[in-house]
Amino acid sequence: METDKLNDRENKTNGDAQVAVLEMGELNHCSIPSTSGENKSAGYLVTLMHFIKGNIGCGMLAMGEAFRIGGLYLTLCILLYVWLISVYNMHILTTLSKKVQNRMQAKRAPSFGDTVENAFKMSDKWIFRIISNNIKKVVFYNILITQLGLCSVYILFIGTSLQKLLLQYSYEINIQTVLLFTMPLIMVCASLRKLRFIAPLSTLANFALITGVITIMYYSCSGPSAENVRYSYSKWSELPTMFGIIMFSFEGIGLVLPLFAEIEDDKKFTSCFGVLNFGMVFVMMLNVPLGMTGYSKWGEEVKSSLTLNLPYDHELTQFVILMMILGIACSYALQFYPAAVILYSDLEKSYGPFNHPAVWDYSIRICICLVTYLAASTVPHLDLFMSLVGSVTCVALTMIFPALSNLAFRAKENGLSFSSFFDMVTILTAVIGSITGIYANTTAIYEAFSQNHSNG
Repeated sequence: METDKLNDRENKTNGDAQVAVLEMGELNHCSIPSTSGENKSAGYLVTLMHFIKGNIGCGMLAMGEAFRIGGLYLTLCILLYVWLISVYNMHILTTLSKKVQNRMQAKRAPSFGDTVENAFKMSDKWIFRIISNNIKKVVFYNILITQLGLCSVYILFIGTSLQKLLLQYSYEINIQTVLLFTMPLIMVCASLRKLRFIAPLSTLANFALITGVITIMYYSCSGPSAENVRYSYSKWSELPTMFGIIMFSFEGIGLVLPLFAEIEDDKKFTSCFGVLNFGMVFVMMLNVPLGMTGYSKWGEEVKSSLTLNLPYDHELTQFVILMMILGIACSYALQFYPAAVILYSDLEKSYGPFNHPAVWDYSIRICICLVTYLAASTVPHLDLFMSLVGSVTCVALTMIFPALSNLAFRAKENGLSFSSFFDMVTILTAVIGSITGIYANTTAIYEAFSQNHSNG
C-alpha cells in the first residue's frame, strides 16, 4: 500500500512537471516550477533572466525584415502597439491566475490552460460556460503547435545559414539538400529524453545568441547606411507578414504563469519595476535597435534573418555563424522536448500502457522530428514561416485567450469598463491580424512555390 502511494505521488509529480514544462516552452528557463505557493524559491534576478531568455530568439533576428516591410516609422508604431497589448495580457493572465487560485482555494497555482478553463467556467455568460470543457485542450494544443512551429523555424535557420556558409567555399547546394544534411544533428537533439541532459545546453545556446547579437550590432552600426531606407510601407499586401513576424517575436507568454508561480514574492513579478515590465522593456530594447539598425544598414537587401547579412567571407563571421547554428540546434532540443512529452502522454493514455515504452518514445520523437523537417523543407522561406506561425498560434496565445478569459471573468464581476473595451480591441486586432496574416502568407508561399517551379 505504501509503495502504491509513493508511485501515485511520483506519477502525479511527473504529470505536473510535464504540464509545467510544456507551458514554459523552454526547458532551460528554470527547474520544474513548484506547484504550491509554499515552496516558491526563485529570486528576482533569476526569474528576470529566465523571462528575457523566453522572449528572445529567431523572431528577434527577423526584425530587420519586419522594418523593411513596414518602414521605420510604421513598423515601430505597430511593434509598440503589439508590445503594449502583450504586456497588458501578461498582467491579465497573472491577475486571473491569482483570482482563480483564491476562488478555488487551491494551493497549486493554475497553469495557462487551467486559468483559461476556470475563467470560462466561473463566467455568468452561458457561451463561455458551454465551451469551458474544451478550451483547455485548445490552449494546450496551441502551445504544442507553437513549439513544433518554433522547431521548424530553427531547422530552417540552421539550413539557410549553413547553405550560405557552404557557398563561400564554392559548394552551391539547394536548401532541401542542406536540410537533409542537418538531419543527423537534429535527430540527436530530438532523441534526448532526460531533462538533465537537455538543460545544460541552455548555456551554450545563450552564449551563441549573445555572440550573434553583438556581432550583428557591430556590423550594422559600422560603415555607411543604405540609401533606399523607407519610413513607411511600400505595399499594403505585405503588412500582415510584418504583423506575423512581430507576433512571432513575442513568443514567451506561455512562460509567464510558471515563472509567476515560482517567484518568491508575487509583487516582484507584477509591480511597476517587476520582472514582467522590466523584462518586456529589455526585450523591446533588443528588438527595436536590432531591427532599425539592421534595416538602416542593409536597406531593401536586408534578409529574413540578420545573420544572413553578415560578411560570410570573414573568418570571425564564419565562427559566429557556426556558434549560432550550434546554439539554435541546442534550442531545438529545448523546444522539442515538451512536444514529445505531450504527444507520448496522449498516446499512452489512449493506447497504453506500452510494453516497450522507450521504443515508443523514440519512435514518436523520430516521427515528430520528421514532421518539423518536412514543414521546414516544404516552406523554405524563413520570414514567411515565422509570420505564418505568428499569425496563427502566437496571436491566439498572446491576444485571444487572455482577452476572452478576462471578458468571461469580468462578466462574473459585472459591468463594462476600460478593461473590457481594451479586451475587445485586442480581440479585433487579433482576428484581423490572424485572418489577413494567414491569407497573405499562404498566398506568398504559393507564389514562391510557383516561381521556384517555373525557374526549375
